[in-house]
Amino acid sequence: MMPDFNFQRFAGEIAARHGMRLAADDPAMAIVTLNQLFFEEIIKTLGNYVGEMQESIDNAGRKVERRAGLILSQEVRESANALRQELQKDIDTASLRAQKIVDDLQKSRSSGSFTCSWPFALYCVGITLGFGILAGWILYGKMH
Repeated sequence: MMPDFNFQRFAGEIAARHGMRLAADDPAMAIVTLNQLFFEEIIKTLGNYVGEMQESIDNAGRKVERRAGLILSQEVRESANALRQELQKDIDTASLRAQKIVDDLQKSRSSGSFTCSWPFALYCVGITLGFGILAGWILYGKMH
């Protein structure tokens, strides 16, 4: 709302600038009043428009925030899924490697390698026993 019109102040200013005196019933004062009413209506309309624009901007901001939140949460889910898949690949690869190592160890133990087989052990025992008998026979024969 515009402030009240102070006729005396404006009348004095007009007299000082233009050398004219205005009376309260002068037709020029009707124009001043018309301008005042016009500007009050414009200010009221602009105030309403600014309020509507502010509300519209606030609504748009909330929509942008929601949309950004949805986009961010979608990106986080996709990143987490990609990370999960990469970790699962690494786990699967490590599991396969560990299984291969276990399989290799089992094969080496059960394949009957030459140094760990029963026949080789019996052969070694037989040779040792034979050398023991031969040594005993040689030593026993020299003593008698």
